[in-house]
Amino acid sequence: MPYALMHTGTGELLSGRQVNGYSLAYYGILLWEEAPAEEERLAAILRTDRYGPVACPPASKQGRHEAEWEQVLELSRWKPALLTEQEAKMANVKLRNDAALRVYFREGKLQAEPIVRDA
Repeated sequence: MPYALMHTGTGELLSGRQVNGYSLAYYGILLWEEAPAEEERLAAILRTDRYGPVACPPASKQGRHEAEWEQVLELSRWKPALLTEQEAKMANVKLRNDAALRVYFREGKLQAEPIVRDA
C-alpha cells in the first residue's frame, strides 16, 4: 500500500507535477512505497511550489519572523498517510490531471476542490 502526505489540518493529499515511467508529465498525488523520511517530505513539499519566501514589509522585522515561523509550522503539518491502492488511484482520478484542483481525504471520503487563492 502506498504512502502519501496528508495535511493534518485540512486532509489535503499533497499533489504536484510529476513524470511517469513513460516520461510523460502529469499532475497527481505524490506517492511513496515506504513512509518518507522528514527530509524527503520537505523536499517533496518544496517541489510543489506551495510555499515560497515570506513577503513582509522591510520595516516589520518582527512580523517577518512570525510569518516565517508560521510557515515552518505549516510545513510540519504534512504527515505520511497510508492509502489503499484504490484510494491512491481514485485520488488521481479526482484530480483529473488538473493543477487547479486539490484532493482531500475527509471522513473516509476523497473529494476534489478548486484551489482557493488569497485575494
